[in-house]
Amino acid sequence: MEDSGFDLFNKIRQGDLAAFELLYKKYYVYLRLIAAHIVKNPDDAEEIVSDVFVKLWNNRNEIIISTSLKAYIIKAVQNTSINYLEKNKLAASLIESLTTFDCSLLSWDSDYPLGQLYEKDIQKIMIRCINVLPEGCRKIFLLSRNEDLTYSDIARELGISVNTVKMQIKIALARLREALKDYINLLLLLKGL
Repeated sequence: MEDSGFDLFNKIRQGDLAAFELLYKKYYVYLRLIAAHIVKNPDDAEEIVSDVFVKLWNNRNEIIISTSLKAYIIKAVQNTSINYLEKNKLAASLIESLTTFDCSLLSWDSDYPLGQLYEKDIQKIMIRCINVLPEGCRKIFLLSRNEDLTYSDIARELGISVNTVKMQIKIALARLREALKDYINLLLLLKGL
């Protein structure tokens, strides 16, 4: 691999999971240290780095790297960490303002017709989102959710590493979160956080 990582990134751009896993293994610990230094929380740092890798995979065909792959992912982790801190400040403010809203005005149970409609909509969106996942990602996700297999079991069955399984699950969950973001916000509002 060249210092710039262009060859590795070209393989990733073509959907090469082994190249993606190589990149993940090579930089994960280093990137997590950078994120932890900024956000001061190792668990949040882990999530931030995972999100950067998920975005890199999901947007691999649109990303243009003009310097080096290493410089690109370091900058992405730094920016995501800073955005995380800003978002948490905004979320704390939003939660505080929502506590003044009387959520008891909105009933949410199985007898509530609007709730039943939302549930059907959410199921349709989830099915549609799962169906458009890349084949390997969809297979890993369904083995995890429908067959209730552990990451190790899935890795063994498919002949891939546990890290690949973890990343593909994170990719699937990120896409589901994105597809359901409006409903998740509504559910949080209706449930009164």
